[in-house]
Amino acid sequence: MKPFNSNRFATYPLLSFALIIPLTACSLLPKEEQVLAPPLVEPAKIEYDTAEVIKGELVKHVKGLATVTPLENEPLSFTQSGGRLKKIHVKKGDVVKENQLIAELDSGSLAFELELAEIELKKAEIRLKQAKGQGADSYTIDLAELDVDSLTIQTEKLKSEIEKTKIFSPLNGIVTFVEEKKSGDTMDAFQPVVQVADTSKLQLVYTATSTDELNETKIGMNVEVLTNGKTIKGKVVQTPSEVPRGKLEENPDLYQRSIFMTVDELPKEVEVGDSIDFDIITAKADDVLIIPKGALRSLAGRTYVQILDGDAKREVDIDSGLVSATEVEVVSGLAEGDTVILK
Repeated sequence: MKPFNSNRFATYPLLSFALIIPLTACSLLPKEEQVLAPPLVEPAKIEYDTAEVIKGELVKHVKGLATVTPLENEPLSFTQSGGRLKKIHVKKGDVVKENQLIAELDSGSLAFELELAEIELKKAEIRLKQAKGQGADSYTIDLAELDVDSLTIQTEKLKSEIEKTKIFSPLNGIVTFVEEKKSGDTMDAFQPVVQVADTSKLQLVYTATSTDELNETKIGMNVEVLTNGKTIKGKVVQTPSEVPRGKLEENPDLYQRSIFMTVDELPKEVEVGDSIDFDIITAKADDVLIIPKGALRSLAGRTYVQILDGDAKREVDIDSGLVSATEVEVVSGLAEGDTVILK
């Protein structure tokens, strides 16, 4: 017979208590709250940048800052080849006077030879004068005269040779170009060394960033020039499409992007190199429908705008006419008062 174990039955109350605690704990948790549906939010209203189709005058301009330049440049060069440069006496931008020495070649011994020839000529003239004063015979006088003639020719030839070694300014003006040559360099005949411009005859030159900007400019178009608060009239005298071939070959980059203008009379204070405002009207349309250029759209050859119809946006194909830097003429597709959406 096994002995009685009182500890075996003592564990049952503890087990029962352990089972009761979880059941009681469940009843102590808070009740789960009911999930509410999110409030309805109205979508934000889309704001467009718009403009109204108006009727008026549309003007196309070419305007900007033109540079004052001489109308004519006189290229100056030596008339003999093989000479060595002695010195160029001017630099670009210098103001020069008529007959001012511009440049010279090394004349070598020519100056010395000329000095000797002039002395011999004076001696021959004295001998001729003496022969005539002493009543010499005609043969002696003739020979003396021939000596004078011979030395005169020799002297003039040497002067001419020396003259060819020097360049003088033919006018009062400003130096616009100087060849990059240094003393001792060999010079070719008729090779431009310096250019001098007549500052009494000025023109305006405007060089565009793109040739398209000047496509509609024509020779003879009126120009308005604004300087010192005054408006002066002028004319277009050269455009990229009407450049003489010789000039185009000189500087194609300049002449293919530039227009040249003459002005009736520039103020005396205007100088070469100054910048002056100008305005050329290249086209004009009166009483036409106009929209901002920012409203015009194009895609795959299609030209259209977006218009605002109430709260709705829709696309409308249009035919455009004159287009300026900021505005577009509408030939068809829109009506005055329509609202277009800007890009």
